[in-house]
Amino acid sequence: MIRIQTVAEEKGKRYRKKKVRINYSKAARALALLILVLTIVLSYLPVALGRGMSYDRSLLRPCGELGSKAPGLRAQSAIMYSTDLNEPVFEKNADQRMEPYSITKILTCYLALENLDPDTELTASPNACRVLEDGMELELEPGEKSRAMDLIYAAMMMSANDATIVLGEGVSGSEREFVELMNKTVKKWGCKDTNFVNTNGWQHKDHYTTARDMAIITKHCFENEKLREIALTKKYTMPATNMSGKLKMQNALLKATDNLEGLTFGKTGSWSETQCSITLGFKESGLSAIIVLLGDTAKGRMEDPRTLIKVAHDLTPGFIVTDSDKNVCNTWVRHGVKSKVSLDTKGLRYAYPENQRAGGVKVKTEINILEAPVKRGEKVGKFYIYANREQVGEGYLYAGEDIETGWLPSYLYITNRTTIFIGIIIALILILGLVMSKIKR
Repeated sequence: MIRIQTVAEEKGKRYRKKKVRINYSKAARALALLILVLTIVLSYLPVALGRGMSYDRSLLRPCGELGSKAPGLRAQSAIMYSTDLNEPVFEKNADQRMEPYSITKILTCYLALENLDPDTELTASPNACRVLEDGMELELEPGEKSRAMDLIYAAMMMSANDATIVLGEGVSGSEREFVELMNKTVKKWGCKDTNFVNTNGWQHKDHYTTARDMAIITKHCFENEKLREIALTKKYTMPATNMSGKLKMQNALLKATDNLEGLTFGKTGSWSETQCSITLGFKESGLSAIIVLLGDTAKGRMEDPRTLIKVAHDLTPGFIVTDSDKNVCNTWVRHGVKSKVSLDTKGLRYAYPENQRAGGVKVKTEINILEAPVKRGEKVGKFYIYANREQVGEGYLYAGEDIETGWLPSYLYITNRTTIFIGIIIALILILGLVMSKIKR
């Protein structure tokens, strides 16, 4: 037993005396290779995983404020209702009961589109053909047959009063029953200060609404895509009927607003040059809203919407999304002296999330695969802005700087500066390995 332990102890002593031999030259080459591989992987992997970046949320700047002072309007009653925020952002006597005149017709046409086949032939009754003094009419004759869709175009574009009566009778059987449907519909939408007694807005002491109610009615009516299309149709030819020839008509809304830029839908109404109304929708740089003007003049009806649109961004709480003075994001560049280039936009764009928080704004970028050389100002991609889960804006992305062609490693997104740095490190490691090998010898 004692002998076995002695042998084991002697072997252990020999092992302890044995030295580990290190080949410094091979170790240096292995370490240099490892650094090279890591450099390639760490340079190329981010590119493989994804190109470009979404907007930095810190770039979003708040804008607009409810209650901001708005300029004076000619209209006695007015409202600007943000469809993005689902609330008014400007009011002037918005709850005062006023006569709507022919903007009543948007509800008539909406109910006709919702309840009638557009190709249904409707017959004009003696009631529909009664003369309404000084009002716009198709001058239908009793027994005259017209398509429902043609009558809707006539009611919206040229504000034909008799067309709305034919439509109402076609939906409900009589004008009275149709008016009951109109009132029932707006009450369902929450309109408490509105009462209609006819289909077309003909002046009557019991036919009234408010700017607030009409904004709600407008919002619901123009959710119908066909009605939106008709509202902006420039010209339309009504086919010949069994009693009349073709009729060409032009859009009264576009004429009354002088082709207002950003207009998305609407309808005019009037009793005289000094008794006018209008309801319209507009969209401008990510902002969508409805404007209702009651008790306006013909001139005011043309100028007041422009006045409100001009200050709409100041009145509506939201965010400036793009700023041409800042680098909004960056993307990868292949074969360049730098592996990334900053991207710019041109002009301001806005977003109005319903929750009024920056988190309600999303920006998606689509950026081209870039290869040097890249010139500053070159168009390299697009961006899309979303609020309330709907696209509210888009634009182009431009290179924010010049990127010249790089050295051979830049094909793998390794910059010239990185190439120099890693080259120096690898050279030092190899030299150190060589020196240590010589010292050992």
